[in-house]
Amino acid sequence: MLAACLLIFVLLQNVMPRTYEHRLHAELMTNLSELVSELERTPQAQWEPLLLSFTMENGASINIREHTGTGEITGQVTTLSIGIFTYPNTQDVARSAWGAATTVAFAQDFLSEGRQYTITAIGEMAARTVAQLSDIFADIFPYVFLLILLISLIAAFVYSRFLAKPIVQISGISKKIANLELTERCDTSRSDEIGVLANNLNEMAEKLSVSMDELQRANEQLQADIEKEREHERRRRDFFSAISHELKTPVTILKGELDGMILNVGKFKDRDKYLQEAYKTSESIEKLVRDIMTLAKLDTISLQPQTFVLSKITDEFITTYEPIAQSKQLKINRRYDENTSIQADKTQIEMVISNIIGNAVKHSPENSVVDVDIAKDGDILRLSVQNSGVQIAPDELKKLWEPFYRIDKSRSRDTGGSGLGLYIVKTILDLHGFFYKMESTEAGVKITICFK
Repeated sequence: MLAACLLIFVLLQNVMPRTYEHRLHAELMTNLSELVSELERTPQAQWEPLLLSFTMENGASINIREHTGTGEITGQVTTLSIGIFTYPNTQDVARSAWGAATTVAFAQDFLSEGRQYTITAIGEMAARTVAQLSDIFADIFPYVFLLILLISLIAAFVYSRFLAKPIVQISGISKKIANLELTERCDTSRSDEIGVLANNLNEMAEKLSVSMDELQRANEQLQADIEKEREHERRRRDFFSAISHELKTPVTILKGELDGMILNVGKFKDRDKYLQEAYKTSESIEKLVRDIMTLAKLDTISLQPQTFVLSKITDEFITTYEPIAQSKQLKINRRYDENTSIQADKTQIEMVISNIIGNAVKHSPENSVVDVDIAKDGDILRLSVQNSGVQIAPDELKKLWEPFYRIDKSRSRDTGGSGLGLYIVKTILDLHGFFYKMESTEAGVKITICFK
């Protein structure tokens, strides 16, 4: 702004004197034409006031010559001058105490009272007049410069407050956002381009914050999945370690029995007895292998839900285990609500019901009671199986869902199965998303499953 104002000032200093000179000449020519019009309408005896007024107003000298009939110009009629300037004719250039003068002459013919005249107006503008204009510009230059400087400083201050300061603030906030301080926001009270920039930055920070939250949640989910996979891998290793142990024991027993019978030593001479023992051992190995294969299939199984009546398949498995119950003089009580239909994979649920009913019958003492209840509670169908006469410590209940865990620490096949039954039940119910729990009651142990 300062450079532009100084340039304008320099141009005015050089152009204004010339413009002033040109304007004086134009006014002189115009005034001369008006004077000629007056002289044509005025008798010669009354010319002097008009000529005197013209010379005083325009700072010019007047020469008037009359034309003869032969076309020649006679002597001077009148010569008027103002001040100390005198021009006897159009070729003379007067000099005075004012110094050199710049002159300009305008001539015009006119008729008055039947006579033809030539009037010449000689205008002069002293060089000092133009110099004075330049001097005036030089005198006022310091004041103009200070004024321009003051205006420039004020403009710079306003610019810095109105434009630069908000941009600096936005720049600072953008650095904080770049350092992931996503709670920072810009002032959005302005409606100009800076306000638009602030809004865009705020919107970017908001979206970045949302993206960071989503990334954080995804990372937490990934960590949870990794931990879950690690836990799964740990359980897998423990599972295979337990399998090797579970298989090693009966295989060793079977091998020892067969070796004894082959060598026909000691008690193994009674082959009929130990062949039956070997057969039972092979049956336990077969059951264990079947359970392991069932678990292997569950890892890759694709559930095929269908609607079926839960009470019907429960009755079927109660009938299956009825001979065992009778041999132990067990009483099985059934209490079913109407409409016991559920939607699930029938084959897998049958495996669940078989394990639960079988465990209740096998692990109940003689002359005890097994209660089987199916109750409707809104949208939830609840199955509960309770065997009386059995008590399990609370810390043992949770462990019963683990593979190969048996309360009998000797892990004898005479007091329990493979230890995979409840683990298979847990796996199937987890796949379906059904709630289940095992608890100790005053009467005994109760398993509850909620189908929804």
